[in-house]
Amino acid sequence: MQNRYSGDMGDFGKFLLLKHLFPTESIATIWYLYPDETHNNDGSHKVVEGNTNLYCHCHSLDPQMSELFHQIHQRDSRHIDLFEELCVLENGHYFTESILGEGAGYRSQWMERAIEFIRSISCSVVCLDPDNGIEPSSMSKLSILKQGKYATYIEIESFFTLECVNHLVIYQHFHRQQSHEAQMREAKGKFERLYEGRAVVTIIRHNPVQARFYIVLSKQTEILESLRSLENCMYGPRAFFSVLRAMNE
Repeated sequence: MQNRYSGDMGDFGKFLLLKHLFPTESIATIWYLYPDETHNNDGSHKVVEGNTNLYCHCHSLDPQMSELFHQIHQRDSRHIDLFEELCVLENGHYFTESILGEGAGYRSQWMERAIEFIRSISCSVVCLDPDNGIEPSSMSKLSILKQGKYATYIEIESFFTLECVNHLVIYQHFHRQQSHEAQMREAKGKFERLYEGRAVVTIIRHNPVQARFYIVLSKQTEILESLRSLENCMYGPRAFFSVLRAMNE
């Protein structure tokens, strides 16, 4: 996550998903805050009244959230702290520390603080929002700076095994080397192997404007009751979200 993305379509989809799936549970968003970059135009799909078609579709889905997003863009600068200030999720809590810092052990200390944050509030849902998603196979070859764009499998395991956590939601960026369907099925297969007997794995695609997907790990005793209603969220003529189904469904 970068501050410059605050209030864009990706945030709207993320919070819409969390609001539908977990209306009464305490939710911790772990931002994996990364420094703002300037080399591209990401974050330009703003949920703001002047962005007519996009805003109208979002407003029809959730008027209250759309109006709060509009308020974000009325401020002097976009910043993740505004989600908490404006109470975008009534049951939401936010860990906002930067993923990058001084010292060789900074990331481990960052992780310890994030875990303590979740424990202190006893959040049953944790949403990880790294800039690009889950670590690639080339992670060890990346600079410390670039590694900050990803959540590691060790971090995912540490969050999932917290006693208070029932559901872990992980943002994942699509790359261009495979089809979206292939990437989602690959992720589902990998996490089902990693968490066999420990978690139910659900893959949810955010469809409009800039596609991305979410991996939801739910402990075996927990059931996602709201998946069907989530798929009824419409963005114009198409579904806002799609749940990956088995090949024979």
